[in-house]
Amino acid sequence: MMKVRMLLLPLLVAALACRQPRLSAAECQRDCGGLEIPFPFGIGHGCYLETGDGEQPFSVTCNTSGAVPGALRRPTPTMYGTEVLGFDVGRGKLRVRSPVSSWCYNATTRSMGEQTPLSFESATFRVSDTDNRLTVVGCDAFAYIDSRDSAVDSRYVVGCQSKCSRTQLANGGSSCDGVSGCCQAPIPPGLRSFSVEYFNEYNSSDVASFSPCSYAMIVEASEFKFQTAYVTTSKLLDTDGGQVSALLDWAVDNQTCSQAKMNRTAYACISDNSDCVDSTNGPGYLCKCSPGYTGNPYLHGPGDCQGQFPSIPPMSRVLVPTFLDIHLH
Repeated sequence: MMKVRMLLLPLLVAALACRQPRLSAAECQRDCGGLEIPFPFGIGHGCYLETGDGEQPFSVTCNTSGAVPGALRRPTPTMYGTEVLGFDVGRGKLRVRSPVSSWCYNATTRSMGEQTPLSFESATFRVSDTDNRLTVVGCDAFAYIDSRDSAVDSRYVVGCQSKCSRTQLANGGSSCDGVSGCCQAPIPPGLRSFSVEYFNEYNSSDVASFSPCSYAMIVEASEFKFQTAYVTTSKLLDTDGGQVSALLDWAVDNQTCSQAKMNRTAYACISDNSDCVDSTNGPGYLCKCSPGYTGNPYLHGPGDCQGQFPSIPPMSRVLVPTFLDIHLH
């Protein structure tokens, strides 16, 4: 039995070394613009989780360049050119800025102008179907998601039509019910590539005097509060640079937990007090701290899952609550 333990120890050390940040906490930059960058994300090689397939899905850039060459701005964390607003390691979420697409009537040419494009493509991140909604604003607008993602059943995935009248706008309203200047449609699961398009038959030509533009966006539903001013003015584009917040889902690799555990050198849940859960939005898995523990399940040592239980084998932790229940009864 002793020989078996001695053989397993080097394998365990190798597994931890593979998935741990190669650089120490002191060497890695863990803050950008006041936002903490938790592992498995990181800035620079050796500071984020490396998947071993040549991809760098957890690499973050701390951007300090301004719009004017040579100018500096507040450091901004970005991933693939998109500004990151927050990391949620526990839920496997990434909050990002998402642009608002617009299609406006041109009074000079008396015709609709060019549509502002809105698209998304990623091999790692998926649009959260539980947190986001396709939202369309305008008094004669119909927008839809056009996807060529093989993981999604249909190319034309989902859309909605927004209508309203001058009288309805005058009465005010804050509901995205489809007849007050705003509509919303659910996001299909597994979506990782799409573009937002407008139906040409529905546009602002006949309502331009009070609703000059149609807008479409993927937005975090709990953070979006509709205002009639979004229909009658350019307030939606003027606020936060014409961007809203959206949530992306992420996961480690493309394997299930049972598959990932077969390769311990690549397994990401390395905290002694962590559990593996399969992703609910596409392939891959996530790591979570075991019940009663808090911290980062992707770390082993300082900052990993700590809590009220002593460091004992998982089977023993499961038995403790059962033992207490027996005595309480």
